[in-house]
Amino acid sequence: MSETQDQKLGSPAAGHNLLREKGIPAEEYEHPTTHQMRIVGQRRTEAEAKLQRQQREAREKFQH
Repeated sequence: MSETQDQKLGSPAAGHNLLREKGIPAEEYEHPTTHQMRIVGQRRTEAEAKLQRQQREAREKFQH
């Protein structure tokens, strides 16, 4: 393995370059659209609700 390859693997932006190598336009992963942001928000809200439900069920199980 050459030094150049070692430097690529060790660089903090290695994953960043991987997206470009796959042909994904920079705009798609650097600047999410409003729709993408809404989806992320919905998923986060659903995950928080699921966590709260699980915690509530665990507290109820512990109390009985």
